[in-house]
Amino acid sequence: NKESHEIFVILYTIMDRPKRIEKCPIVDAVVEIRFESSINPNAIFGIVFNEFKNHYPNVEALPILQLPEPLRTKDPGLQFKAHYKISGDDNSIQIGPNTLVIGAKMPYQGWETFSKEIFDILHRTFNLNIIKLVTRLGIRYINFFELDIFKYINLDLRINDRKIDLTNTLVRTEIENAGFKSILQIANNAKMTDKSGSLIDVDTFKTYEPAHKFNSNYVDEINQGHLEEKESFFSLLNPEFLNTLNPIY
Repeated sequence: NKESHEIFVILYTIMDRPKRIEKCPIVDAVVEIRFESSINPNAIFGIVFNEFKNHYPNVEALPILQLPEPLRTKDPGLQFKAHYKISGDDNSIQIGPNTLVIGAKMPYQGWETFSKEIFDILHRTFNLNIIKLVTRLGIRYINFFELDIFKYINLDLRINDRKIDLTNTLVRTEIENAGFKSILQIANNAKMTDKSGSLIDVDTFKTYEPAHKFNSNYVDEINQGHLEEKESFFSLLNPEFLNTLNPIY
């Protein structure tokens, strides 16, 4: 029937996405959890750093610490900012009183490699018993292309049925699916070091009620969030352009 056919088409579309692309445009990839702590939030950094200092020995105080503490704690835009960054030869971890952000090493090594580190970090962090509950999961990928991306994606903007010239353009929209929301930002006026081009920024996130047992189900939640992020990205690219990036299925 029609309903079954629609379900099949959706599943086929998701399953048909590449596992990776050889000409990888990813310039940044992070997984973030926001949480309520079970201890004094100011003690979070010291405990987490002590757990990971052998693998992530380098410590960097982030600029937010230059602001007064009352401003950091009361401003909604600053409440979930990390205060410190620790790093080593591989990935990085940013740590705040109620935030943990795991950043991938560049060039990007693929989800299989990155996710193993994510799950290990979270497993060890949850075992420290410092997180009472997770309130939000975020997965964000930023992709850079040395071209005008609007010429190669499945997006058409019109005014009064007249297709407009997408020069110096930034598009932002939000898509919801399977309990996740994805904020898509597409711009063709971006700069990366000394290069000019375009960005596709996909920020996929999910918020959780207190009763949700994220700590015991984080692998499935993160994998599902990654699939949603991946689907948002690949659904934008037209097939001809995707083929130029050497997709691997």
